[in-house]
Amino acid sequence: MELAADAGSGHLMNLPIPTPTLARLNPHLFSPSGLAPLPKGHSGHTGTVRESELHEEIFDECRARGWIALHGSMAERTCRTLGEPDFTILADGGRVLFVECKTRTGKLSPAQAALKFHAEKLGHTIHVVRSLEEFRQIL
Repeated sequence: MELAADAGSGHLMNLPIPTPTLARLNPHLFSPSGLAPLPKGHSGHTGTVRESELHEEIFDECRARGWIALHGSMAERTCRTLGEPDFTILADGGRVLFVECKTRTGKLSPAQAALKFHAEKLGHTIHVVRSLEEFRQIL
């Protein structure tokens, strides 16, 4: 199924949720042109200065690939599990990626480290990335 919609048009996609509702609930999946804007800010091999900039770059990359990026808001309190990775990404080929973003000097909290360790014991990988380039390397 192809994900193509104009959030402002009110057209329904071939989904059970109307496009305007989907766009409101997942604004990172949509932009007025249907394409992601070019990311702002710095992100190089040494890592990003601001984690929020890296989050936007990852949203843009996922949108460009037609993937779904599930992410809790950094700006407001959410009902997320303590230590949960920043992103759960539904990629092509049935792949699911768990991604934790950190600045170039950021460290995992004890809860994040514990969840990462437990997930790895269960056979899952939580990727810690510090730049868009590092994110692209795990794809």
